[in-house]
Amino acid sequence: METLKIGDVVLVHAYKHNGAIYRSWDAAIVLELNSDYLVLVNEDVTVTELNGRKWKTNEPAIWIFNRKNWSNIICMFKETGLNYYCNIASPFIMEGKTIKYIDYDLDIKVFSDGAYKILDLKEFNRNRIMWKYSQDIINMIWSEVDNLKNQIKNKAFIFSHDRAEAFWDQYLEWKENNQK
Repeated sequence: METLKIGDVVLVHAYKHNGAIYRSWDAAIVLELNSDYLVLVNEDVTVTELNGRKWKTNEPAIWIFNRKNWSNIICMFKETGLNYYCNIASPFIMEGKTIKYIDYDLDIKVFSDGAYKILDLKEFNRNRIMWKYSQDIINMIWSEVDNLKNQIKNKAFIFSHDRAEAFWDQYLEWKENNQK
């Protein structure tokens, strides 16, 4: 982390519990880094799936990687409003300019009105059996789901639309100052 600075472009690699990479993002811009979290910006990023399929992100997004929590959160600026996609995942590690984490299947989709939906429960149950997730990992996963539900309910940290929009404004200011 000591070598990262605001404006750096990093790769993001998501792995499954068995160690196989299953998705990668080719470019994200470092917006903020501190002792608690790392903030990235995605705009028109190419995503590559395990099967080689490539696609581009549809909307600009702020991506929060917490250092201690078992999740990362994507704040998507959609035409219909600000939506969030919470990946239940291991805390991230950095290798060079690549962010790496293990995706533990469960996701929480949060709509602009604060309603949310837990996704991929069947995938989680299938993978926890197939890859023999330890009870400690299972406990961490469900603890993080509860933590996120509480943050969503209380509009804490990034789930405050104002906070997410402030990060976006910070990015636009940085972008304007660095394109000269």
